[in-house]
Amino acid sequence: MIDQATRELIDRLLLERISLAGIARATQVSQQWLQTYVNEKYAKVPRQVQVTPKKRGSVAKILK
Repeated sequence: MIDQATRELIDRLLLERISLAGIARATQVSQQWLQTYVNEKYAKVPRQVQVTPKKRGSVAKILK
């Protein structure tokens, strides 16, 4: 069982774009457990991008 503090550390390391192999070594978890954990987190990320429309101005105003 991986404790909450280790999971929080892994979450922070994932944001730093460190390789999974490096994260597994640094946190002393198996690569298989880490890959499963990352896959589960990825599955929870919404796939729909939310876009907010911007006000459109004239090109002349943008170039000033």
